[in-house]
Amino acid sequence: MSRSQTYSLQTLESKEPLPATTAENQTVTEIKSKKKFMRFLILGFTLLSLIYSFVLAQLVIVQYVYANIHKTYYPNVSFSTNESGCQLNTTSQLYRDQQTVQKMASQFIIYAELARGVPGIFGIFFYGSLSDKYGRKLFLLVPFIGNMLKCVLTTVGIYLDWNIYIFIIFFFIDGCGGGWVLAVSIVMSIVADVTEPGKTRIFVIAMTEISLGLGLVIGSFTSGFIIKAEGFMYALLISSCCSILPFLLLVFVPETLNKTEDQQRKSTTQLAFDIFVFYFRDAALNGKRKIFLVCMLIYCFVITASFGANGIETLFGLNSPFCMSSVQVGVFITMRTGIPFVLGMLLFRPLQLCLDESLIAVIANLSHSAGYILEAFAYSTLMLYFVPVLSFARTMAIPIVRGIMSSLTPQEKQGTMFAGIAIVETFCTQFGSLTSTVVYGHTVETFRGAAFLVLAGYTSVAGVLSFVLYRITRRVKMHL
Repeated sequence: MSRSQTYSLQTLESKEPLPATTAENQTVTEIKSKKKFMRFLILGFTLLSLIYSFVLAQLVIVQYVYANIHKTYYPNVSFSTNESGCQLNTTSQLYRDQQTVQKMASQFIIYAELARGVPGIFGIFFYGSLSDKYGRKLFLLVPFIGNMLKCVLTTVGIYLDWNIYIFIIFFFIDGCGGGWVLAVSIVMSIVADVTEPGKTRIFVIAMTEISLGLGLVIGSFTSGFIIKAEGFMYALLISSCCSILPFLLLVFVPETLNKTEDQQRKSTTQLAFDIFVFYFRDAALNGKRKIFLVCMLIYCFVITASFGANGIETLFGLNSPFCMSSVQVGVFITMRTGIPFVLGMLLFRPLQLCLDESLIAVIANLSHSAGYILEAFAYSTLMLYFVPVLSFARTMAIPIVRGIMSSLTPQEKQGTMFAGIAIVETFCTQFGSLTSTVVYGHTVETFRGAAFLVLAGYTSVAGVLSFVLYRITRRVKMHL
């Protein structure tokens, strides 16, 4: 028997595996990469379907409320739905009636956002931290259920012609489930579970954000056409059907949490309290807390500005001097969200290769500010369509900040960290929406663009803070 044969027999008898060849290692790596890719793809479609359902419902409800108030209080008055016939005489009764409807619709949005936002903050506080103990998939179901119930109940309410203020209860139900913000938080925790800290994680988080953007774009674009073709009730029925899709896709998402004994021993209250401890006392952030603070401030200002426009842009387009139809509103919102997301997706990787992430955030926030300033002074539909062109880079700031914070966080604290971000996001979303709606309601007759100047101020501050972040990270020579 030859020496090589003896070695083979001895190896088999001892049941020790042969050393893996380079080809075998490569095959294993390829299989793992394909599994990760499929996991991210399914996660992306899950997030896309949830956001599509949410955005479609949101746009339909705002326009339904506007139409319902108009029909209830001014049944014999017709508002124009095209720019050429729009009422520009600010002293006419028709113009004053339209502004009254705008104010009442703004008031409804304030009540609805409060009903969703207040329970949402408390919900995220508990659900986000609990995902570090019991797993990610279980708590992804919570916002899915809340969104589905809101869509279904609102559809029934429109069909039975209920009072619009009953719909506020449905927003409250959605808020109790943590809303879409909780879903995004947990999805980001899943991404952090299976990626390495650094530029790779930042890039994957940015690409995951694309699915959120696609949901916004598709929901915005289809809303007007569905309303025009089938009406408000059928548009919400489609949203209700789409709200079921995330449940089906979640079946194919594997659990990614590696549970530790320390996590299993902690009570629900301790896990929730971990969020506070992590951000203010945890030793894991020693030497990094200043960077965390600046990142959180940037995140807060950007979210406040981004979602502050959501509640008023639909009303802004319906009002004089634009007087958009449902289709035109849908097209504008699509361009407003779609162009920055597409350009952000195309430019992010090339910019990441040649610039520090903090400098990319500076560019993103300056671009965001420029868009809001133009929107504030727009007096024609053409000017509105140039707003997303100026805002071409605005979507890149959020994934950068999320990625930097995730890269600084230990693996076992990812869920807690993203839960903290989600709480801030929920608070800032509500604060931005409420303040901009209040400003819009009080200035709609004098200077309807005032709210957008306030939002431009938020993004300008975020731009300055992004440059501060660049200086800090450069000084400590931290590789992110």
